[in-house]
Amino acid sequence: MRQFEVRISNKIGALASVCDVLAGTGINIKAISTELRGDTGVLKFITDNEVGTRDIIKQSGFDFSEYEIVPVRLKDEPGELAKLARGLARLNIDIESVFLLNKENGVSEIAFKVNDLKGAKRVLG
Repeated sequence: MRQFEVRISNKIGALASVCDVLAGTGINIKAISTELRGDTGVLKFITDNEVGTRDIIKQSGFDFSEYEIVPVRLKDEPGELAKLARGLARLNIDIESVFLLNKENGVSEIAFKVNDLKGAKRVLG
């Protein structure tokens, strides 16, 4: 699973421009968050078509990065995310971003971008 980060100007309509490009090729956004870094907006998202996303973002000239992320299924109960985060911290694995992908039937599906992908995969499966 891949997380894309697109850097855009912090102006009205910037989010729409990226979403329009994806939608125009039939790519669906599964999870999204935004962040402001000075005058730059950062869109972080996961889609249903990684290859298509990469291709259309490149073709459209957007400044972007992409990262492999680790999906995890947790019980949807208080403290489960805290246990997981504490376990990664004990191994000196930094969680850089988190996406809630789905919550259903007592299970939460979450995806993590971390500083030590191999280490996190060993721990999280």
